[in-house]
Amino acid sequence: MPLPQQVIEQLGREAPESQGWAWDALLFCGGMLFLAVAIYVGLKYGSEQYWNAQIIKTQDAVNAAAASVPVTDQAQIVSFYSQSANLKSALAGHQFTSKFFTWLENNTEANVYYQNLQLSAGGKVTLKGAAKTEADINQQLAIFENAPEVTGVSLSGVSVAQTGSGYTFNVVLTMASSVFASPSL
Repeated sequence: MPLPQQVIEQLGREAPESQGWAWDALLFCGGMLFLAVAIYVGLKYGSEQYWNAQIIKTQDAVNAAAASVPVTDQAQIVSFYSQSANLKSALAGHQFTSKFFTWLENNTEANVYYQNLQLSAGGKVTLKGAAKTEADINQQLAIFENAPEVTGVSLSGVSVAQTGSGYTFNVVLTMASSVFASPSL
């Protein structure tokens, strides 16, 4: 049996060519590249002009504000700012003793009082004290040694007081730097 005429015609014709997936991918990548370049150019030149305009606008506002303040007032403002900045830097490096005196008051035994106090660099504190008994001196040394703010204790010169009642002593304390730290400004 022979093949029908329609089948013979369909077999004789060539199949239409399809563009395929490679051409579609190339078109997609090209479109994305064009879009990225367009966005870059728009941001580069459009936003640059916008930000330059904003800078000029801000500079004009600053110049207008500066022009509205008289020159003498500007000099006074600069002088005041300079003085306050210098004061802040001077106080930042200054050692404050108020915290130390509060600490000393809270860490002194009841039967001990101090006759002389000397502060030295490096947190060294020399105290000349008096106590009723030797036990009071020992108790005071124990308080100093157990205090976290004290990094070193050195006792010297324990003697009977000239009045005959009580004892005198000398002690050198090495204090932690936080005791003399400046309050936050």
